[in-house]
Amino acid sequence: FFLFLSCHDEIYCKQQGIMVKTLSSEEAQLLPKANQSSSTPYSSFDELPDDLIHRQRALKEEGVGQAAFLIRDAVIGHQDAPYEGYYDPYNNEGDKIRNAISVVCGRLVVQCRGFVVFVGWILFSLSFFEPPHWCRDMSHLQIIMNLDLDEGADGVNDNGYGDCEYLLRARGTTADGEENQQYYPNSNAMLLTVFQTQIIELACLVVICIYLLVRFADDGFVPRLFFFPGQKRWRHTLQIWVLVSLLAGNLSGGTKFNPLLRMLILGTFLRSFQRELWTFLKMIPQMILVLSILAVIVVFYAWFGVVIFYDTPEGKESFPSLIEGIWTLWICVTTANYPDVMMPSYNTNRVTAIFWISFMVISYFYCMNLVLSVSLNKYDESIAERSKSRELLSKKLLTEAFTLLDHGNTKSITRESVMRVMLILNQDIPEIKCLSHDEKHILFAFLDKDGSGEICLDEFLDFGSILLLKLSKTSDYATFVETYLPSIYRSGKYQVLCQVVQSKYFDDAIDFILVMNAIIIAIQDYQLLAGGDYEINAHFNDGNIDTIWEVFETAFTA
Repeated sequence: FFLFLSCHDEIYCKQQGIMVKTLSSEEAQLLPKANQSSSTPYSSFDELPDDLIHRQRALKEEGVGQAAFLIRDAVIGHQDAPYEGYYDPYNNEGDKIRNAISVVCGRLVVQCRGFVVFVGWILFSLSFFEPPHWCRDMSHLQIIMNLDLDEGADGVNDNGYGDCEYLLRARGTTADGEENQQYYPNSNAMLLTVFQTQIIELACLVVICIYLLVRFADDGFVPRLFFFPGQKRWRHTLQIWVLVSLLAGNLSGGTKFNPLLRMLILGTFLRSFQRELWTFLKMIPQMILVLSILAVIVVFYAWFGVVIFYDTPEGKESFPSLIEGIWTLWICVTTANYPDVMMPSYNTNRVTAIFWISFMVISYFYCMNLVLSVSLNKYDESIAERSKSRELLSKKLLTEAFTLLDHGNTKSITRESVMRVMLILNQDIPEIKCLSHDEKHILFAFLDKDGSGEICLDEFLDFGSILLLKLSKTSDYATFVETYLPSIYRSGKYQVLCQVVQSKYFDDAIDFILVMNAIIIAIQDYQLLAGGDYEINAHFNDGNIDTIWEVFETAFTA
């Protein structure tokens, strides 16, 4: 236990993709002293007025608010619309209420986005647990007519599941003679009634509607900005159209297309899905050429097959017509029916193997690998293009932000301007992590590479990557082993022990042991926790380890 504490005495700085220098206590003393009330904005109710005063002072400098949002887009790596497509709460002094609502709703949009995506997944998952739409009203089927069912006023079974409850449980003899088989095989995942599905769907739609209203408030209640041409217009238009369709279907009972609409509404909130879908759509033109070559090969081989196997068992089964031959060979490309499909003709005449083997070599081994290589190359090109466009976008936005803060056209930005931008990033932009007083000065030191106290354009272009750093303080305190037993501390075995104790796997092992300890205790005291009769085993207090529970307790204690 002593060694464990000694090895855990240091705290390491973790970052993503950038090496960060940690500061010793002597170096930290050179930093400006931090005011405790400004280390974390809104840390207590008493500090709120001071933060608001600091925010108002920061916004008095022209361009600070707009520059902060440009920096946000540069860090995130995407921009749904240019500056003209957003409501600017900092340049509309005549409408303070709308400005305040826009700032607050902008924070809510970011903070509630994860919850709205979760609601979208719930909406999408309903399709797997609700009664299928195709079987809710199947009263025209003979199997339903033969049942004595209680029907509602509309003629549909009022058991909550419609006719699905009976159809999905129906069993009988199949066409090939197998008895007691399900007519409609399913996974018995119908957990919700139709009414329960409608209530959950309606609740999810209300949440999404409220979220869109908040986004509308973020745009200052200006329809022109909410439907600004570009990504904002098509996304918001599609979301509203899908919401109206889902609400209309939910209230009227016409829910046939709801599964597709739920998938669409979820996709509008998943940027990664939209990005990959766009990449796939851009791949289609190059894929058409390769797939057309495969299609020509399949059509010609189907034509040859109809002619070669005419009036033979192979022809009657697999090539009765050109369309059937194409279907047979397309399945063969997937190897789902190969080599079974060639066996009738191969058993009759071994020469027919030339037809099948040549087709598989050309279609499966050549064309399918060609499709794979083209798609992979196109995807790699898309990833490189995406990375380049993100870099260009970041450079463009940071350059615009620099221009806004360079009031005197001096090709530099003062320390005070950078600190004001960081204050607005802290208070108005939740996408960027909150920076303490010390962290602001450390990040400024990283930006100010020449130590001039001002930031030039080349230095300012690193602002986005600097904001991604994760900083933590390190202590100069030396452990007992390091101070009094330096030979042991420098030994290889002790350093290996330090690495093991400081590793993530050691923490996971400790967490696992604690969880297992809690589970063992819960199993041991289950009757007591459940409120049942509980008798204390006399062996627990005899001082000996003679029960299985005492063995577990001793092991976990050790």
